Amino acid sequence: MKKLMMLSAVAALMLGGSAYAAGPETTTVQVNAPSSYKLAPDEFQAYAYGYRLDDGNLIKFTQSGRKYWARMNNGDRIELYAMQPGVFMTAGGARIEFQEQGDLLVINNYERLPLPVALHAVNVRMIAAR
Repeated sequence: MKKLMMLSAVAALMLGGSAYAAGPETTTVQVNAPSSYKLAPDEFQAYAYGYRLDDGNLIKFTQSGRKYWARMNNGDRIELYAMQPGVFMTAGGARIEFQEQGDLLVINNYERLPLPVALHAVNVRMIAAR
């Protein structure tokens, strides 16, 4: 009986039934990184600026070779993974989207970035313009 339950759990996980093991109150984000989208050589230039966010934090975006980075308030760099033109994800699950040729920045799941102050809210959206 024990083997049967264990095999059922493994089969459910292999078939995409991660909710079976995680439960409804677990908040997870699946990030398939590195993604298959590759930026053109100068495409990131439109985003390589600093943006002052509504909460006063400053986030800057840089490129090093074929890697893309964000840095909050001169803290540690956070690697960004290109998902599609102007859209990036972090390993922690924050979604960063540049709109209007990089003049507008939208960050979904902002609380998943390493912040100087812990946020207790979820699904926080932060918007900034340059």
